[in-house]
Order: sequence, then structure tokens, then C-alpha cells
Amino acid sequence: MLLFTGVRLILFRNSPNVFLRVTSTSYFSNNKQNFFNHVPINRRIFDIVPKRYHPYLHLSRWDKPTGSWLLYWPGAWSIAFGATSLIPDIRLLCLFGVGAVLLRGAGCTINDLWDKDFDRHVERTKTRPLATGQLTTSQAVTWLGIQLSLGFLILIQLNWPSIVLGVLSLIPVLFYPTMKRFTYWPQFFLGMTFSWGALMGYTAATGTLNLAIIIPLYFAGIAWTLHYDTIYGHQDKSDDILIGVKSTALRLGNDTKLWLRTFSTVMLSHLLTTGLVVGQTWPYYLGLVGVGYHLHKQIETVNLNDASSCWKAFSSNRITGWIIFGSILAGNALR
Repeated sequence: MLLFTGVRLILFRNSPNVFLRVTSTSYFSNNKQNFFNHVPINRRIFDIVPKRYHPYLHLSRWDKPTGSWLLYWPGAWSIAFGATSLIPDIRLLCLFGVGAVLLRGAGCTINDLWDKDFDRHVERTKTRPLATGQLTTSQAVTWLGIQLSLGFLILIQLNWPSIVLGVLSLIPVLFYPTMKRFTYWPQFFLGMTFSWGALMGYTAATGTLNLAIIIPLYFAGIAWTLHYDTIYGHQDKSDDILIGVKSTALRLGNDTKLWLRTFSTVMLSHLLTTGLVVGQTWPYYLGLVGVGYHLHKQIETVNLNDASSCWKAFSSNRITGWIIFGSILAGNALR
């Protein structure tokens, strides 16, 4: 890819088309330089695992743990809501943590299997193992099977209602990656996938399927996903236009911050509802005020035209998860 002052010329290697795009920013890039080198990489796992297995870890995004945290939190909140004492079930929290890593890795593998041809033409994703040929499709499918098998071993440690819910979670996991081809709202379907733990955590902790509690929590998770993944999607909007995939970042455009406030409000209202149904105490509601302020600061400070700023705001949602979890525990202390 060649980038000139004011004009970006992108040539897709496998396409006869040449796209000429005028921009207001100047960059220089080549195949040896990663435009998104601001993204933090956790290298410790790569110091332990032999180098020949590194492409598998990259395929599952083990070098970028933020996604695993975001998948984990709705389940952890749900477990905490179902706790009968100050401290939630540590065993369940650990099982859900390992399960989140495995399910997120499986989801990323499925996503890359669907999108490997697209990924070659997007700056942020062109170095992924399937896009570069470091892994073959059959190797990726084998790795997917390993992750799902390990995830199943985690799942069968839970009670039967949770096991049934866990098996059903594979439906959105399998089909979410296709949504960006058909709708400008793939983030909604990602929210359905990433918030599934909200349905399972309380059920695993109590053995009961209490819809009055888990449904509002589930929708809070969906609204949260719409918030943070719309911010995330603004990193790729130029490339998404060129290759013809859809996202809320493209659909909402200049109105994105107004919609982010809407998503945050919906999230908080459903968390409020969940707290009222459970019978939470004042520390929980005080914590929600802190959550609202944290989300407000994200919206106010993020520059949606700067990839580094978008990544920083997206990653800070790990803190959002911690605040909510701590608020539930504090509320539990006075119940």
C-alpha cells in the first residue's frame, strides 16, 4: 500500500480494481510497518509457548486480552447478583473466566475463517494468520475444534440449566461473523453473543432461570457492547467502505456520540432494573453513578477519527466491568 500526502492509493493484490481515496491526513506505510502499532500486546504468553504455535495464539487473540475481559464481565456480574454471601462463588468465577478465554478464541477463529479474504485488505487485520497464510483453513478448523472441546469440558462442570444455555450460545457465536455482510448493526448481534454469560451466571449460581433478573442484565450487556464496539468499529471505517462490509460506525457516522449516549443510558437503565429486582442496596446504585461518569468521559474524550484514541476508549471498558462488579459486591455487603 502506498500513502501520499492528501491522497491514499490502495491496490488490492487479488483484485483488478484500484481505489483512489482523498484524505486529509498524511501517512507512510509499507508491509513491514503495522499502522496499528499503538495497540498494546501482551507478550508473556508468547515467551512460554513454542514459536511454532504462536499463529494459533494470534488467531485466538490471546495477545489482546481486552476482548476476553469484555466477554467475561456479563457472566461475572450475573454470578455476583446470584451470590448468597458477600463473596461470590470463586469456583464459578474461575470457570467462567477460562470459558470466556476459550469461547472468545473460538469466536475469533470462526470470524477469521469467514473473513480471511476481507482481512487481507484491511490494514489492522492484514497480518492475521489466515490472511497471511501462516495457518491453513484445516489447521484453523482443527484449532477451533480443540477450543470448543475444552470449552465443553468447562461447560459440563455447571448445572443442567446452564449447560443447556451454554450449548445454545453456539448459535450466535457461529452466525455473528456473517452479519456485517447484511446489516449495519452487526454490533447488536455481537452484543447478543458477548452478553450470553448474563443468562448463564445467575443460573449457574442459583440453579434457577430467573428471567426477571437475567433478561434486563442481558439487555444491559447488549447496550454496552453497542457502546464499546461502535467505538472500536471507527478504527476500520475507511477500509470497511472500500471492501463493502457494514458496521454501526458507518451507519451512525457523525451522530455516533449521540447514539453512544443512548446506548449508555439504556445500559444503565437495565442495570438499575436488575438491581431493583434483586433488591440491591445503596452502594450498588452509587456505583452506577460512577459507571455513568466513566462512560460519559469515554464519549467526551474519544476522537472517532483517530484509531489510537478509539482503541484507548474501547480498552477502558475493562474498567467499566470492574466498576460494575465492585458495585454489586458492595451492594451485596448490605443486603
